[in-house]
Amino acid sequence: MWGSLHSNNDIAPFKNILNDMYAKDISVKIRSALYAKARRGEYLGACDPYGFLRDPKDKHHLIINTELAPNVERMYDLIIAGLGMYKIAKIFNEEELLSPSDYTRHRNHNPDDGEFVPKCKWTMKMIRCIVENEMYIGNMVQCRKRSQSYRTQKVVLNPKEDWVIVNDTHEEIVSREKFDKVQKIIAGRTHIIQKHGEPHMFSGLFFCECGWRMAHHVRSISKGDYYSCGRYRVNVKDCTSHHVNYCDIYSLVLDDIRLNAELIHSDEEVAIRRIKTAKSGGEIKRLSAARKELTEAKRRYSESDNRIKRAYEDNVSGKLPDKLFTKFIREYEEEDIKLATSIEALQKEIHELESADVDVSAFVDLIKPLVGISELSRELLLNLINRIEVSEPAGTKGKNREQKITIFYKFVGAL
Repeated sequence: MWGSLHSNNDIAPFKNILNDMYAKDISVKIRSALYAKARRGEYLGACDPYGFLRDPKDKHHLIINTELAPNVERMYDLIIAGLGMYKIAKIFNEEELLSPSDYTRHRNHNPDDGEFVPKCKWTMKMIRCIVENEMYIGNMVQCRKRSQSYRTQKVVLNPKEDWVIVNDTHEEIVSREKFDKVQKIIAGRTHIIQKHGEPHMFSGLFFCECGWRMAHHVRSISKGDYYSCGRYRVNVKDCTSHHVNYCDIYSLVLDDIRLNAELIHSDEEVAIRRIKTAKSGGEIKRLSAARKELTEAKRRYSESDNRIKRAYEDNVSGKLPDKLFTKFIREYEEEDIKLATSIEALQKEIHELESADVDVSAFVDLIKPLVGISELSRELLLNLINRIEVSEPAGTKGKNREQKITIFYKFVGAL
Protein backbone atom coordinates (compact mmCIF):
# COMPACT_ATOMS: atom_id res chain seq x y z
CA MET A 1 0.00 0.00 0.00
CA TRP A 2 2.81 2.38 0.93
CA GLY A 3 4.64 1.62 -2.35
CA SER A 4 1.56 2.51 -4.38
CA LEU A 5 1.17 5.88 -2.66
CA HIS A 6 4.86 6.59 -3.00
CA SER A 7 4.84 5.92 -6.76
CA ASN A 8 1.86 8.21 -7.23
CA ASN A 9 3.73 11.00 -5.48
CA ASP A 10 6.72 10.43 -7.76
CA ILE A 11 4.54 10.76 -10.87
CA ALA A 12 2.67 13.88 -9.70
CA PRO A 13 5.43 16.41 -10.57
CA PHE A 14 5.66 15.03 -14.12
CA LYS A 15 1.89 15.36 -14.44
CA ASN A 16 2.26 18.98 -13.35
CA ILE A 17 4.86 19.57 -16.07
CA LEU A 18 2.62 18.00 -18.72
CA ASN A 19 -0.37 20.01 -17.50
CA ASP A 20 1.68 23.20 -17.61
CA MET A 21 2.87 22.46 -21.16
CA TYR A 22 -0.70 21.68 -22.20
CA ALA A 23 -1.94 24.95 -20.66
CA LYS A 24 0.74 26.87 -22.55
CA ASP A 25 -0.13 25.17 -25.82
CA ILE A 26 -3.85 25.93 -25.39
CA SER A 27 -3.02 29.55 -24.47
CA VAL A 28 -0.94 30.01 -27.64
CA LYS A 29 -3.68 28.51 -29.82
CA ILE A 30 -6.41 30.66 -28.26
CA ARG A 31 -4.32 33.81 -28.61
CA SER A 32 -3.51 33.01 -32.25
CA ALA A 33 -7.20 32.46 -33.00
CA LEU A 34 -8.18 35.74 -31.33
CA TYR A 35 -5.48 37.68 -33.18
CA ALA A 36 -6.67 36.17 -36.47
CA LYS A 37 -10.23 37.34 -35.72
CA ALA A 38 -8.93 40.80 -34.75
CA ARG A 39 -7.00 41.10 -38.02
CA ARG A 40 -10.24 40.31 -39.87
CA GLY A 41 -11.83 43.29 -38.13
CA GLU A 42 -14.15 41.23 -35.93
CA TYR A 43 -15.09 42.87 -32.63
CA LEU A 44 -13.97 40.69 -29.68
CA GLY A 45 -14.81 42.83 -26.64
CA ALA A 46 -16.95 41.57 -23.78
CA CYS A 47 -18.94 44.84 -23.60
CA ASP A 48 -20.19 47.21 -26.27
CA PRO A 49 -17.93 50.27 -26.73
CA TYR A 50 -19.64 53.48 -25.58
CA GLY A 51 -21.67 54.79 -28.51
CA PHE A 52 -21.94 51.43 -30.26
CA LEU A 53 -24.01 48.24 -30.11
CA ARG A 54 -23.22 44.80 -31.40
CA ASP A 55 -25.18 44.00 -34.53
CA PRO A 56 -27.98 41.51 -33.66
CA LYS A 57 -27.24 39.75 -36.95
CA ASP A 58 -23.47 39.52 -36.32
CA LYS A 59 -22.05 39.83 -32.80
CA HIS A 60 -18.60 40.66 -34.22
CA HIS A 61 -19.91 43.73 -36.09
CA LEU A 62 -20.67 47.11 -34.50
CA ILE A 63 -23.57 49.43 -35.25
CA ILE A 64 -24.21 52.92 -33.89
CA ASN A 65 -26.10 53.32 -30.64
CA THR A 66 -28.36 56.25 -31.56
CA GLU A 67 -28.98 56.99 -27.88
CA LEU A 68 -25.31 57.55 -27.03
CA ALA A 69 -23.72 58.65 -30.32
CA PRO A 70 -24.77 62.33 -29.78
CA ASN A 71 -22.89 62.32 -26.45
CA VAL A 72 -19.75 61.11 -28.20
CA GLU A 73 -19.94 63.74 -30.93
CA ARG A 74 -20.63 66.38 -28.31
CA MET A 75 -17.34 65.53 -26.55
CA TYR A 76 -15.40 66.29 -29.73
CA ASP A 77 -17.36 69.50 -30.32
CA LEU A 78 -16.74 70.72 -26.76
CA ILE A 79 -12.97 70.14 -27.08
CA ILE A 80 -12.93 72.04 -30.37
CA ALA A 81 -14.86 74.81 -28.59
CA GLY A 82 -11.99 75.04 -26.08
CA LEU A 83 -13.21 73.00 -23.10
CA GLY A 84 -10.88 70.64 -21.26
CA MET A 85 -11.64 67.01 -20.40
CA TYR A 86 -12.14 67.79 -16.71
CA LYS A 87 -14.76 70.41 -17.61
CA ILE A 88 -16.54 68.03 -20.02
CA ALA A 89 -16.66 65.31 -17.34
CA LYS A 90 -18.04 67.85 -14.87
CA ILE A 91 -20.77 68.90 -17.34
CA PHE A 92 -21.79 65.29 -17.99
CA ASN A 93 -21.94 64.58 -14.25
CA GLU A 94 -24.03 67.71 -13.62
CA GLU A 95 -26.42 66.61 -16.36
CA GLU A 96 -26.53 63.16 -14.74
CA LEU A 97 -25.57 61.35 -17.93
CA LEU A 98 -24.71 57.73 -17.16
CA SER A 99 -21.02 56.86 -17.43
CA PRO A 100 -20.06 53.96 -19.75
CA SER A 101 -19.97 51.36 -16.95
CA ASP A 102 -23.22 52.60 -15.40
CA TYR A 103 -24.93 52.59 -18.80
CA THR A 104 -23.97 48.93 -19.28
CA ARG A 105 -25.25 48.11 -15.80
CA HIS A 106 -28.48 50.03 -16.46
CA ARG A 107 -29.15 48.03 -19.64
CA ASN A 108 -28.84 44.79 -17.68
CA HIS A 109 -30.70 46.06 -14.59
CA ASN A 110 -33.68 44.05 -13.40
CA PRO A 111 -36.47 46.37 -12.09
CA ASP A 112 -37.40 43.68 -9.59
CA ASP A 113 -34.08 44.34 -7.85
CA GLY A 114 -35.20 47.86 -6.97
CA GLU A 115 -34.32 51.32 -8.27
CA PHE A 116 -31.15 51.60 -10.34
CA VAL A 117 -28.40 53.49 -8.50
CA PRO A 118 -25.45 54.91 -10.50
CA LYS A 119 -22.05 54.04 -9.01
CA CYS A 120 -19.47 55.59 -11.31
CA LYS A 121 -19.11 59.24 -12.35
CA TRP A 122 -17.54 60.58 -15.53
CA THR A 123 -13.78 61.24 -15.26
CA MET A 124 -11.11 62.87 -17.42
CA LYS A 125 -9.73 59.41 -18.19
CA MET A 126 -13.09 58.24 -19.59
CA ILE A 127 -13.34 61.30 -21.83
CA ARG A 128 -9.76 60.83 -23.05
CA CYS A 129 -10.32 57.13 -23.82
CA ILE A 130 -13.21 58.09 -26.08
CA VAL A 131 -11.84 61.16 -27.88
CA GLU A 132 -8.48 59.47 -28.64
CA ASN A 133 -10.03 56.20 -29.88
CA GLU A 134 -10.12 55.54 -33.64
CA MET A 135 -13.17 53.30 -33.11
CA TYR A 136 -15.25 56.47 -33.47
CA ILE A 137 -14.04 57.11 -37.03
CA GLY A 138 -14.96 53.60 -38.14
CA ASN A 139 -11.67 51.76 -37.45
CA MET A 140 -11.53 48.61 -35.32
CA VAL A 141 -8.83 49.01 -32.65
CA GLN A 142 -8.07 45.89 -30.60
CA CYS A 143 -5.32 43.97 -28.78
CA ARG A 144 -4.34 47.00 -26.73
CA LYS A 145 -3.83 44.75 -23.71
CA ARG A 146 -2.65 41.20 -23.18
CA SER A 147 -2.12 38.69 -20.38
CA GLN A 148 1.39 38.81 -18.93
CA SER A 149 1.61 35.01 -19.11
CA TYR A 150 -0.63 31.98 -19.31
CA ARG A 151 0.39 31.33 -15.70
CA THR A 152 -1.01 34.60 -14.38
CA GLN A 153 -4.10 36.74 -14.86
CA LYS A 154 -2.08 39.97 -14.78
CA VAL A 155 -2.89 42.20 -17.76
CA VAL A 156 -0.29 44.55 -19.30
CA LEU A 157 -0.54 47.20 -22.00
CA ASN A 158 0.72 46.40 -25.48
CA PRO A 159 2.90 49.01 -27.21
CA LYS A 160 0.90 50.93 -29.79
CA GLU A 161 2.77 49.32 -32.70
CA ASP A 162 1.37 45.94 -31.57
CA TRP A 163 -2.25 47.06 -31.61
CA VAL A 164 -4.43 45.51 -34.32
CA ILE A 165 -6.14 48.31 -36.27
CA VAL A 166 -8.43 47.53 -39.20
CA ASN A 167 -9.82 50.49 -41.13
CA ASP A 168 -13.44 51.04 -42.13
CA THR A 169 -15.04 48.09 -40.33
CA HIS A 170 -18.15 49.95 -39.15
CA GLU A 171 -20.03 53.23 -39.47
CA GLU A 172 -18.28 56.29 -38.01
CA ILE A 173 -19.71 58.57 -35.31
CA VAL A 174 -17.33 61.48 -35.99
CA SER A 175 -15.54 62.46 -39.17
CA ARG A 176 -11.82 61.88 -39.69
CA GLU A 177 -11.36 65.64 -40.07
CA LYS A 178 -12.96 66.35 -36.68
CA PHE A 179 -11.02 63.50 -35.03
CA ASP A 180 -7.66 64.79 -36.35
CA LYS A 181 -8.50 68.31 -35.26
CA VAL A 182 -9.21 67.14 -31.71
CA GLN A 183 -5.92 65.14 -31.58
CA LYS A 184 -3.97 68.27 -32.52
CA ILE A 185 -5.76 70.27 -29.83
CA ILE A 186 -4.99 67.62 -27.20
CA ALA A 187 -1.34 67.31 -28.26
CA GLY A 188 -0.83 71.06 -28.09
CA ARG A 189 -2.71 71.59 -24.85
CA THR A 190 -0.68 72.97 -21.93
CA HIS A 191 -1.17 73.31 -18.21
CA ILE A 192 -2.27 76.73 -16.98
CA ILE A 193 -0.89 78.57 -13.98
CA GLN A 194 -4.05 79.48 -12.10
CA LYS A 195 -2.37 82.48 -10.49
CA HIS A 196 -1.48 84.13 -13.81
CA GLY A 197 -3.93 82.47 -16.22
CA GLU A 198 -1.25 81.48 -18.74
CA PRO A 199 0.90 78.40 -19.52
CA HIS A 200 4.05 78.05 -17.45
CA MET A 201 7.42 78.24 -19.18
CA PHE A 202 8.22 74.52 -19.45
CA SER A 203 4.68 73.13 -19.82
CA GLY A 204 4.68 70.00 -22.02
CA LEU A 205 8.50 70.00 -22.21
CA PHE A 206 9.75 68.98 -18.76
CA PHE A 207 9.63 65.25 -17.86
CA CYS A 208 10.77 62.95 -15.08
CA GLU A 209 13.02 60.03 -16.09
CA CYS A 210 10.06 57.71 -15.33
CA GLY A 211 8.22 59.23 -18.32
CA TRP A 212 5.66 61.36 -16.48
CA ARG A 213 5.50 65.12 -16.78
CA MET A 214 7.03 67.25 -14.06
CA ALA A 215 4.25 69.06 -12.24
CA HIS A 216 4.62 72.82 -11.70
CA HIS A 217 3.98 74.18 -8.18
CA VAL A 218 3.40 77.88 -7.51
CA ARG A 219 4.79 79.22 -4.24
CA SER A 220 5.43 82.63 -2.72
CA ILE A 221 8.11 84.85 -4.27
CA SER A 222 10.41 84.31 -1.29
CA LYS A 223 10.34 80.50 -1.64
CA GLY A 224 10.09 80.30 -5.44
CA ASP A 225 8.20 77.92 -7.74
CA TYR A 226 9.36 74.32 -8.15
CA TYR A 227 8.65 71.07 -10.07
CA SER A 228 8.04 67.52 -8.90
CA CYS A 229 7.25 64.24 -10.66
CA GLY A 230 3.58 63.91 -11.64
CA ARG A 231 3.59 60.17 -10.94
CA TYR A 232 4.96 60.79 -7.44
CA ARG A 233 2.10 63.21 -6.79
CA VAL A 234 -0.42 60.48 -7.69
CA ASN A 235 1.27 57.72 -5.68
CA VAL A 236 4.47 58.24 -3.70
CA LYS A 237 5.31 54.53 -4.07
CA ASP A 238 5.55 54.72 -7.88
CA CYS A 239 8.43 57.22 -8.12
CA THR A 240 10.32 59.86 -6.13
CA SER A 241 9.84 63.62 -6.06
CA HIS A 242 12.74 64.56 -8.41
CA HIS A 243 12.34 68.06 -6.89
CA VAL A 244 13.76 70.88 -9.06
CA ASN A 245 13.52 74.62 -8.39
CA TYR A 246 12.17 76.71 -11.25
CA CYS A 247 15.11 79.12 -11.07
CA ASP A 248 17.61 76.25 -11.33
CA ILE A 249 16.04 74.68 -14.42
CA TYR A 250 15.60 78.12 -16.02
CA SER A 251 19.27 79.01 -15.51
CA LEU A 252 20.52 75.61 -16.68
CA VAL A 253 18.51 75.67 -19.92
CA LEU A 254 19.45 79.30 -20.64
CA ASP A 255 23.17 78.55 -20.09
CA ASP A 256 23.06 75.44 -22.30
CA ILE A 257 21.37 77.28 -25.18
CA ARG A 258 23.81 80.16 -24.85
CA LEU A 259 26.82 77.80 -24.78
CA ASN A 260 25.74 75.90 -27.92
CA ALA A 261 24.94 79.13 -29.74
CA GLU A 262 28.38 80.57 -28.87
CA LEU A 263 30.20 77.40 -30.00
CA ILE A 264 28.47 77.56 -33.38
CA HIS A 265 29.07 81.32 -33.68
CA SER A 266 32.79 81.05 -32.93
CA ASP A 267 33.50 78.22 -35.39
CA GLU A 268 30.47 76.81 -37.18
CA GLU A 269 32.30 74.08 -39.12
CA VAL A 270 34.02 72.67 -36.03
CA ALA A 271 30.78 72.82 -34.04
CA ILE A 272 28.81 71.01 -36.76
CA ARG A 273 31.52 68.35 -37.08
CA ARG A 274 31.52 67.88 -33.28
CA ILE A 275 27.71 67.50 -33.17
CA LYS A 276 27.64 65.02 -36.06
CA THR A 277 30.46 62.94 -34.55
CA ALA A 278 28.86 62.93 -31.11
CA LYS A 279 25.41 62.10 -32.47
CA SER A 280 26.42 59.40 -34.90
CA GLY A 281 28.93 57.77 -32.57
CA GLY A 282 26.74 57.92 -29.49
CA GLU A 283 23.55 56.80 -31.16
CA ILE A 284 25.21 54.00 -33.15
CA LYS A 285 26.88 52.76 -29.97
CA ARG A 286 23.62 52.91 -28.02
CA LEU A 287 21.66 51.26 -30.85
CA SER A 288 24.16 48.40 -30.96
CA ALA A 289 24.04 48.01 -27.18
CA ALA A 290 20.22 48.11 -27.14
CA ARG A 291 20.02 45.41 -29.82
CA LYS A 292 22.37 43.17 -27.82
CA GLU A 293 20.35 43.77 -24.65
CA LEU A 294 17.13 42.94 -26.52
CA THR A 295 18.59 39.70 -27.92
CA GLU A 296 19.77 38.65 -24.47
CA ALA A 297 16.43 39.56 -22.85
CA LYS A 298 14.51 37.58 -25.48
CA ARG A 299 16.87 34.62 -25.05
CA ARG A 300 16.37 34.57 -21.28
CA TYR A 301 12.62 34.99 -21.69
CA SER A 302 12.42 32.06 -24.12
CA GLU A 303 14.45 29.90 -21.73
CA SER A 304 11.93 30.40 -18.93
CA ASP A 305 10.10 27.14 -19.61
CA ASN A 306 13.35 25.16 -19.69
CA ARG A 307 14.46 26.60 -16.36
CA ILE A 308 11.11 25.74 -14.78
CA LYS A 309 11.21 22.22 -16.27
CA ARG A 310 14.73 21.62 -14.94
CA ALA A 311 13.62 22.82 -11.51
CA TYR A 312 10.75 20.30 -11.57
CA GLU A 313 13.11 17.50 -12.61
CA ASP A 314 15.69 18.37 -9.94
CA ASN A 315 12.95 18.54 -7.34
CA VAL A 316 11.61 15.10 -8.32
CA SER A 317 15.10 13.55 -8.32
CA GLY A 318 15.80 14.96 -4.88
CA LYS A 319 18.56 17.32 -6.03
CA LEU A 320 16.42 20.37 -5.22
CA PRO A 321 14.61 20.55 -1.83
CA ASP A 322 10.96 21.63 -1.85
CA LYS A 323 11.72 24.92 -0.09
CA LEU A 324 14.34 25.93 -2.66
CA PHE A 325 12.12 24.66 -5.48
CA THR A 326 9.27 26.98 -4.42
CA LYS A 327 11.72 29.88 -4.06
CA PHE A 328 13.22 29.32 -7.54
CA ILE A 329 9.82 29.05 -9.26
CA ARG A 330 8.71 32.33 -7.66
CA GLU A 331 11.97 34.03 -8.72
CA TYR A 332 11.66 32.72 -12.29
CA GLU A 333 8.13 34.10 -12.61
CA GLU A 334 9.22 37.49 -11.20
CA GLU A 335 12.12 37.55 -13.66
CA ASP A 336 9.70 36.78 -16.51
CA ILE A 337 7.69 39.88 -15.66
CA LYS A 338 10.82 42.06 -15.51
CA LEU A 339 12.11 40.64 -18.80
CA ALA A 340 8.79 41.29 -20.56
CA THR A 341 8.86 44.91 -19.37
CA SER A 342 12.50 45.27 -20.42
CA ILE A 343 11.81 43.80 -23.88
CA GLU A 344 8.97 46.27 -24.45
CA ALA A 345 11.13 49.25 -23.39
CA LEU A 346 14.11 48.15 -25.53
CA GLN A 347 11.93 47.63 -28.60
CA LYS A 348 10.58 51.15 -28.20
CA GLU A 349 14.07 52.64 -27.75
CA ILE A 350 15.45 50.80 -30.81
CA HIS A 351 12.53 52.01 -32.92
CA GLU A 352 13.18 55.61 -31.82
CA LEU A 353 16.93 55.35 -32.50
CA GLU A 354 16.41 53.78 -35.93
CA SER A 355 13.90 56.43 -36.98
CA ALA A 356 15.84 59.40 -35.53
CA ASP A 357 16.22 62.21 -38.04
CA VAL A 358 19.43 64.14 -37.38
CA ASP A 359 19.53 67.41 -39.30
CA VAL A 360 22.37 69.51 -37.90
CA SER A 361 21.95 72.33 -40.42
CA ALA A 362 18.32 72.86 -39.34
CA PHE A 363 19.43 72.95 -35.69
CA VAL A 364 22.18 75.46 -36.53
CA ASP A 365 19.65 77.75 -38.22
CA LEU A 366 17.52 77.67 -35.08
CA ILE A 367 20.22 78.28 -32.48
CA LYS A 368 22.69 80.57 -34.29
CA PRO A 369 20.63 83.76 -33.74
CA LEU A 370 20.49 83.08 -30.00
CA VAL A 371 24.07 84.14 -29.21
CA GLY A 372 24.08 86.26 -26.05
CA ILE A 373 20.39 85.79 -25.19
CA SER A 374 19.62 87.00 -21.68
CA GLU A 375 16.21 85.45 -21.09
CA LEU A 376 13.97 82.60 -22.21
CA SER A 377 10.50 82.74 -23.67
CA ARG A 378 7.97 79.96 -24.08
CA GLU A 379 7.89 80.49 -27.85
CA LEU A 380 11.67 80.11 -28.04
CA LEU A 381 11.59 76.85 -26.06
CA LEU A 382 8.80 75.36 -28.19
CA ASN A 383 10.72 76.18 -31.38
CA LEU A 384 14.06 74.85 -30.15
CA ILE A 385 13.44 71.99 -27.69
CA ASN A 386 11.57 68.70 -27.91
CA ARG A 387 11.96 67.55 -24.32
CA ILE A 388 13.81 68.16 -21.05
CA GLU A 389 14.38 65.20 -18.74
CA VAL A 390 15.46 65.14 -15.11
CA SER A 391 17.09 62.21 -13.30
CA GLU A 392 17.09 61.19 -9.65
CA PRO A 393 19.60 63.20 -7.56
CA ALA A 394 22.86 61.41 -6.86
CA GLY A 395 25.19 61.81 -3.91
CA THR A 396 24.39 63.30 -0.55
CA LYS A 397 21.23 65.11 0.36
CA GLY A 398 21.01 68.86 0.64
CA LYS A 399 23.00 71.47 -1.23
CA ASN A 400 25.74 69.09 -2.46
CA ARG A 401 23.46 66.70 -4.34
CA GLU A 402 23.91 66.34 -8.10
CA GLN A 403 20.99 66.06 -10.49
CA LYS A 404 21.32 65.37 -14.23
CA ILE A 405 19.18 67.44 -16.60
CA THR A 406 19.16 66.32 -20.26
CA ILE A 407 17.93 68.67 -23.00
CA PHE A 408 16.72 67.08 -26.24
CA TYR A 409 16.96 69.71 -28.99
CA LYS A 410 14.94 69.61 -32.18
CA PHE A 411 16.69 67.85 -35.09
CA VAL A 412 19.73 66.69 -33.05
CA GLY A 413 18.45 65.42 -29.70
CA ALA A 414 20.71 65.49 -26.60
CA LEU A 415 24.14 67.11 -27.06
